[in-house]
Amino acid sequence: MYGYNQAAFINITGPWLEHMNGKKVLIIDDDIQLLEMVGFIYRKAGAQVLTASDGQEGISRVVSQKPDLIVLDVNLPGMDGFEVCRKIRLVSEAAVMMLTALNQETDMLLGLEVGADDFLSKPFSAEVLLARSRTILRRGQHSGVHSAAFLYNDGFLEIDVDRRRIQVGGRPVKLTAVEFRLLVFMARNAGKVLTFDMILANVWGSDYRGSIEHVHVFISHLRKKLQEDNHRPRRIVTVHGVGYIFERPVT
Repeated sequence: MYGYNQAAFINITGPWLEHMNGKKVLIIDDDIQLLEMVGFIYRKAGAQVLTASDGQEGISRVVSQKPDLIVLDVNLPGMDGFEVCRKIRLVSEAAVMMLTALNQETDMLLGLEVGADDFLSKPFSAEVLLARSRTILRRGQHSGVHSAAFLYNDGFLEIDVDRRRIQVGGRPVKLTAVEFRLLVFMARNAGKVLTFDMILANVWGSDYRGSIEHVHVFISHLRKKLQEDNHRPRRIVTVHGVGYIFERPVT
C-alpha cells in the first residue's frame, strides 16, 4: 500500500496526537488497508472515525454523520474523488483533504475547482497526516488570522479585510480561506519579492515547509479569480526559482 510502514504507524507519538479529541473524521477510500491504517491513526489521536469504500456511501455518511474532516482519495471506482467532493460541497462545509498520487499539481487544480481544502500526496507519514489535519481544522475555526484592518484598491481589484470582501471589476469574488490569506499576505507586502518559504510559512504554516507545489497551484487558481492571464499576469508576478511578487498596476 504505497510503501507505508505499519510498525511506524502503530508507534506514532508526539504533538501530532493533539487537537483531534472529539473530532469526527470520515475516510473515503476503496483501499481497505489504507482505511484501516488511516483510521487507526485518527483513533489514536482521539478522533471518532467513520469510513466509506465508495463515493456514494461517503456522501450518505457526510449527510447523516456530519463529519468535521473528510479524507477523500482521488482515485475511487465509479464516481471519482473530484465528483464526490463536488457533491459533498452541495451539502457540507466540512474540511476536505484529498489524497493524490500521480500528477499532483493537476489533481490539486481540479480539487480546488470542486472545493477541496488541502491535498496530501501518497505515500505520507502519520505525523504529516495529523499535522495537516490539525492545521486545516484550526484554519476553519480561526479564519481571521489576517484580520488586522487592511484596504487595497487599484481601481480594478479591491480588498477589504474588515468586511472580508474581494471585488474584481466591481463584482464580488468568492475566495476560499487559504486563497484569501494568500492574497492579503501578498497585497500587504506589495513590491517585495516573497520567497516560496515566506509564503508557505505565513499562509499555510510550518507544517507545509517544502510544499512548493501548494504555492504554484494556489497562485494559478487565484490568478484565474483575479482575471489574470498566467502568461502575462498584471499583479502576481513570478520570480523564477525564487517566489512571487505582488505589483500594483501602473496607472
